[in-house]
Amino acid sequence: MKIVFTGIQWCWKGTQARLLVEKYGFTLLEMGAEFRKVVASGTELGNQVKAVIESWAQVDAELGKQVMETVVNNQTSDKIIFDGFIRNDWNKEIFDRLVPEYQVLYFDLSVEKAKHRLLGRMFDPVSGETFVAGTTHNPETGNELIKRADDKDESAILKRISEYETKTLPILELQKKEGKVISVNADQPIESVHTEIIHALKLN
Repeated sequence: MKIVFTGIQWCWKGTQARLLVEKYGFTLLEMGAEFRKVVASGTELGNQVKAVIESWAQVDAELGKQVMETVVNNQTSDKIIFDGFIRNDWNKEIFDRLVPEYQVLYFDLSVEKAKHRLLGRMFDPVSGETFVAGTTHNPETGNELIKRADDKDESAILKRISEYETKTLPILELQKKEGKVISVNADQPIESVHTEIIHALKLN
């Protein structure tokens, strides 16, 4: 079972992914974390990505494709959650070619609710994990949490949401037409969303 998690920022995809890892033995791949692993690998590809990041430039599509293909091709598990992997047209092209049997789990959440959650989100600068409003330390490591720079004002949040709406949602509509999408209501308590996912994926 290969599942791509998608949804607006802070729809709690990561929380639900970790629950499936703990309870059902899924392997979780988060695109941001995988990029960091490639950079730390010391390979030629990792050094190329590192140089781009250190120059404060954006990783272009060609380099991004190489990273994504490397990550996907290195996986051997039969149960994988891909979080943050399909956000634009070339992401989809890679998955359609390398993982044609994948399904999409779409976390449906309104813009207003997402904005409210993002304004309170906390960030672990060491592990890269994010936590809900009111959390001051990572419960597993004890690391002190901070506000991400791009979460500090509403205009920055709206810019990211706009990018999601213009780049990711059109891809989601294509995937719906292909019969790949399962939707869950993300505007519920975490436990309720988890129960809906279990039923939707027929895991019980």
